[in-house]
Amino acid sequence: MITACAPTWKAPLVVDSREVARALHDPADVAADFDPASVPVFDPPQKLRPCCAFGQDLRAEVGPVPVPLYKNENIRAPEEIGPHGYDKGDATRERNGLVYTCRGGFLDIAHVRDTADRTLFLALQLVRRLPEAATVDWPEEGTKRRVVVKALPPGIIDRHGRWKTAVTLASWAVYQLSTWHEVVTWYGFESVPGVSERLSSFSPEDVYSNVLGINLAAGLILDGEIRSREEYDVAMQAWIREALRRLGALPKDGARAAMQAVDGLWWDSKKRVPEFTLVTRRYIHTESPIPAWLVQDPAVRAACEGQPPPLPLVIDHRLGDREISELAAVEFEFGTWLPKNFPLPIAEGTTVTQADIPAIAAAIRSEGAQVFGPDFDEPGEGRADKPAGREKEKIVRRGVTGRHGPATTSAGP
Repeated sequence: MITACAPTWKAPLVVDSREVARALHDPADVAADFDPASVPVFDPPQKLRPCCAFGQDLRAEVGPVPVPLYKNENIRAPEEIGPHGYDKGDATRERNGLVYTCRGGFLDIAHVRDTADRTLFLALQLVRRLPEAATVDWPEEGTKRRVVVKALPPGIIDRHGRWKTAVTLASWAVYQLSTWHEVVTWYGFESVPGVSERLSSFSPEDVYSNVLGINLAAGLILDGEIRSREEYDVAMQAWIREALRRLGALPKDGARAAMQAVDGLWWDSKKRVPEFTLVTRRYIHTESPIPAWLVQDPAVRAACEGQPPPLPLVIDHRLGDREISELAAVEFEFGTWLPKNFPLPIAEGTTVTQADIPAIAAAIRSEGAQVFGPDFDEPGEGRADKPAGREKEKIVRRGVTGRHGPATTSAGP
């Protein structure tokens, strides 16, 4: 007789059910019945973080008068980026600024944080309500803004999972909202009355930074690191740091050299904030995937030697076999702010949606070409001449410092 021997486990195994589900490509929710009360409550984000015009060592003027002794450096080393705070916008604590990465180009960390927080808030709002219809209002920004999700067809949540469905819808909607911010600032909307933001509309780093923040929040939500604001803040800071490492962030001297290399090409150091023509190239790409604008200067490329290829970022526009635009819309309702040169007929009460953005973007390209030239919405292959009186900065390749391990113990959806 043959006796079979079976292994005996001496200790219980700890299994992350989400990892098993991913391995099986199984989105179904097979845990206990969903309880909306178990979803953490986050207040809606109220305002955008103040940060940076594109460039470095920027000078400013008020009307025609230069501001003496003012200089905004803008550039940050990866290790200088401070801890994340949900909807905080504390410039001293978060130390937001521009970072240059070999695979993603320039990043505006304030934009990364803003879209991450908005994706988290909207996903939590939707996950409680699905599959029922939901309308989520946002603070006004030029127009009233709202995300409208229809009642979902039967079977969608079973096929894709409640959390995956909510995160996919939220990511798509926040991308539309972030694009609308670029649109309204192009047409003269001012968050602070009297302070023009046109110079930053569709800036070279904005769109990629927006999508990076959305994607980081989506991953963090699905990883379950959102049980409290404290857990989210710690986790998001770790995810941002890891994203900078993965994208090949250069140290400050490398980022400054990259910014100097595009002076005269992407921006003009002879101009002052808030001159519209300070930023001379504008990134008006509105369709996923989102490619990075990379600096082609030989010294910058040498500093990035050995890095993986550039990393385009993706915003899903489909949920399985359904276009998300069939399931949801982002609406923008005009009130008293009515820009005279807006390309669509508008009056108080007029509502446009994300479906109108391509036509608006085409009008912006046409206007921008008249101001900046026909290739103003492309990065260009050449390198601007080194500005007189400046020494070329030596680039030293260093890794991103800081913690790379998990931020928290995973739990959640």
